Amino acid sequence: MRSPPWSHRLAPARFFAVALLLLALAAGAAAAAITGDGYGRGRRLYMRNKVLEMFYHAYDNYMTYAFPHDELKPLTKSFTDSLSELGNLNLEHLPNDYNGSALTLVESLSSLVVLGNLTEFERGVLWLSENLTFDVDARINLFECNIRLLGGLISGHILAKEYSSHLKDRLYQDQLLHLAENLGSRFLPAFETPTGLPYAWINLKHGVMENETTETSTSGCGSLILEMGALSRLTGDSRYEAAALRALRKLWSMRSSLNLVGTTLDVLTGKWIEYSSGIGAGVDSFYEYLIKAYVLFGSEEYWDMFHSAYLAVQKYFRHGPWYHEADMRTGEATHWQLTSLQAFWPGLQVCGIPYMDGLSPYCRMLIMHCLFTPVIMPRHFWEMLLLQIYHIVNFTMYGKGLVCCLKDIFWTLGCCILQKSIILYVQSLLSLHFIFIKQLKILGT
Repeated sequence: MRSPPWSHRLAPARFFAVALLLLALAAGAAAAAITGDGYGRGRRLYMRNKVLEMFYHAYDNYMTYAFPHDELKPLTKSFTDSLSELGNLNLEHLPNDYNGSALTLVESLSSLVVLGNLTEFERGVLWLSENLTFDVDARINLFECNIRLLGGLISGHILAKEYSSHLKDRLYQDQLLHLAENLGSRFLPAFETPTGLPYAWINLKHGVMENETTETSTSGCGSLILEMGALSRLTGDSRYEAAALRALRKLWSMRSSLNLVGTTLDVLTGKWIEYSSGIGAGVDSFYEYLIKAYVLFGSEEYWDMFHSAYLAVQKYFRHGPWYHEADMRTGEATHWQLTSLQAFWPGLQVCGIPYMDGLSPYCRMLIMHCLFTPVIMPRHFWEMLLLQIYHIVNFTMYGKGLVCCLKDIFWTLGCCILQKSIILYVQSLLSLHFIFIKQLKILGT
């Protein structure tokens, strides 16, 4: 494979300067770690309180200025009912009488429990139980509504059951699960296609609209199994899991001989529209859901799909520490670009490690070799990252592994210095978090 046309490839002098800068920062982080300063207990408590402050700044203002609409518009202290806008780049077929589904509240339920605010959690659950309805004339994106509303309701239900004895009024009687089941039943008409692949769009009240587009993405029909599978397990109604699994199996059957999938396809014909794909937009959650479905449901079928797909990605999409797009039919590179949605990949790699053969050596080499997504972040972000790198390098101080680690970090930092855009995507931080947790488990700390 020919080398990518890196417009930002570092000249030798600049590369050396970057290397020295990195080593200096790493040395500082290492010294902090050794002396017990760095990100110790005091720093972690400070950051925890900062997170609490930031969350309630957003949540309280949403509840004040936007609730029960979908989202807050912070600059104008107003709201937007955005459920029909999600995934709708051209803002087509927007509803006239849709007044929101308290989307931000639904998505915040699990955070309220994690933060220990069971009082506000209970208040939110009871409001949703009494007021939320999906009998609305709104055309929604199946993928977006699934991960946000259906997923939020299911996780909220599970948490409400787990903490039911701690809720003040103890009035929870599976109301969120009933709402989730009502929403899930409105998804099912989307799957009524010759292929079993679902339409990307469906009207919550009227089903699939006349002349609806038949184009969807790999993520759109391959990232439904977690929520719909969980809904079936919780309700005893197998239709939801069966529909999502049929779609996933059909999608997997459409892979190429290289075990690669494309980006977009037609749900009626089962033919690919866009053959070029990568680990970014339109495909990303397909890989994520395979490994998570295996963890959640335990079926070897999900593991077999993930393992084959993962090996294909590593073989055909990866170039050094970078991932480009490639033609699913040939494996030839098509687009050399970094996108924010690729940032989930390091976290996926770390999450998948416990289920791979040869845990210890594989785990160490994987962490050492290209887990860091190239993004521009504030200095304290890189200080924290380098501190984690120090621990990993210190734990696995052996020849080639150290060289690979430093090589990948140099490439990453070089991109961060020279990139013009700032990618503050949540998956960047999630990947770093997963790496940090994995490191603690490896070190036994």
